[in-house]
Amino acid sequence: MKIVHLLWGLTTGGIENMLVDIVNVHINDNEVSLIIINDMIDESVRNRLDPRVKVFECKRKRESKNPWPLLKMNLLLIKLKPQIVHVHYDGIVKFVLGKWNVVRTIHGMRNSVDESVHCKACYAISKSVQDEWIQQGHETILVENGVCCDKICSERKSAVSDTLHLIQVSRMYFHHKGQDILIRALANVKKRGTLSKNIQMHFVGDGCDMERAKQLVQELGVEDIVVFEGSMSREWVYENLCNFDLYIQPSRQEGFGLTVAEAMAAKVPVLVSALEGPMEILNPDGFDTPLGWSFDPESVDDLSRKIEKFVNEGYDDGLADKAYAYIRSRYDIKNTAERYVEEYAKF
Repeated sequence: MKIVHLLWGLTTGGIENMLVDIVNVHINDNEVSLIIINDMIDESVRNRLDPRVKVFECKRKRESKNPWPLLKMNLLLIKLKPQIVHVHYDGIVKFVLGKWNVVRTIHGMRNSVDESVHCKACYAISKSVQDEWIQQGHETILVENGVCCDKICSERKSAVSDTLHLIQVSRMYFHHKGQDILIRALANVKKRGTLSKNIQMHFVGDGCDMERAKQLVQELGVEDIVVFEGSMSREWVYENLCNFDLYIQPSRQEGFGLTVAEAMAAKVPVLVSALEGPMEILNPDGFDTPLGWSFDPESVDDLSRKIEKFVNEGYDDGLADKAYAYIRSRYDIKNTAERYVEEYAKF
């Protein structure tokens, strides 16, 4: 089968990283190409692609009015003659000319439903995303996200110390990922002075709000417990995630929670905002108790209390083991890749 994926860019976001994982599975039995519209390519992500995957660059400047890159995209489609054209972002499908089997993955909450009329099928990454679209009268097909479980180290390599190391892995974007909520919660915890151990919070990732985050850390006086690691490679995350004591995801919006699933696959306890996407992972049917901890979305006070509870009372290692087993059985990337092939075959 000939499959072409259309992307605005190939950067370090969750969408692009998971797409690389999927196409690296698909390339074994299919002809797969990526068309990157904008001049936005991170070489560390590109280097993870199987060399058999063809990458075409249109080199459009972001927000440019120049029609040539979009014309080039369509000329490439004519040349490649794909059986499936898979779109991954709002705003792309309206530029696709010709009668192709265009499909779309909805990667998060609050995406535009208007463009669905131009697609033969729309795939939702989680039940919560699917439900949101159904409530607006649009049919979607559930193809759950997945992670590369086999590549995630789950055996701790660093020695246990008196300092607990907490981590968050996401682009630095307050509006979606809520790092400001976490920084304020850390300030509350430090001010109360009730922790039985020292903590250090590691933020992994870069983004448009990095300077705001650094400024907030200084304003609240938590420089001594916050470390900005910057952008790290997928290989670094998968190799080192297991060495941390708690993963915190304070998102304001989250359709699924790839990094939450990755932390669980590394046997790291998780504490997430109680949004539909992450809770779908933490609170699956058939389990008597959630597979991790949660706090009220956007509540600095509740997050503060949960951090204190974790530090002072500890965490059930058996719960982390259950979470690890569940992620491997339900959310392995191979399952996601197979589901897409099943859906493509219907055209």
